Amino acid sequence: MYRLYAIFGLGVLLWACNPKVSDSAQASAEAAVESAGQMGSFPDAWVGTWVGALDIYRGTKKLQSVPMEIQIGANDGRGRYSWTSTFLGKDTIVKPYELQTIDAAAGKYVMDEKNSIKIESYLHDQKLVSWFEVQGSLISATYEIINGQLVFEILAGSDKEVSTTGGTQFEGEDIPPVRSFPIGTMQRGVLTKKN
Repeated sequence: MYRLYAIFGLGVLLWACNPKVSDSAQASAEAAVESAGQMGSFPDAWVGTWVGALDIYRGTKKLQSVPMEIQIGANDGRGRYSWTSTFLGKDTIVKPYELQTIDAAAGKYVMDEKNSIKIESYLHDQKLVSWFEVQGSLISATYEIINGQLVFEILAGSDKEVSTTGGTQFEGEDIPPVRSFPIGTMQRGVLTKKN
């Protein structure tokens, strides 16, 4: 087992063996579970119109904030949901996608952009995640309900690594090379359900 995994495992073990949890942390955890329970299961409980703002950051600097909404339509009976994102900036941009259920039990979905692009998407707990590359950029996109709000987040950066470390022997272990990639921008929308 690589040293990296051993350190991670030790951290998990230490955390798990520490029985002392603050009252505020316990209350936060219980509130999150209650909020998720009230929302119900994905994607049926997410159906409706969500409105808010998309904030765009480069590093610590906010570049702009754009009003946005996401409309999620009901199941069409075949496990498909309309999923339209509208950005209301200087020019209105409408992206009429469709979420297709591939295997709900395994959390497998596809976001069909209706232009020959289909993005594989995976539900982990109640968080929809996709990770893809386009024109030299690595992109992570997530959707998640947090405290009753739909949080949409995109991280984007170059697929050219900024550093490679490891790739050597250390204290008798073969350490694999690890490539680090830059994150150029973050987009984050916090949306409230309108209906």
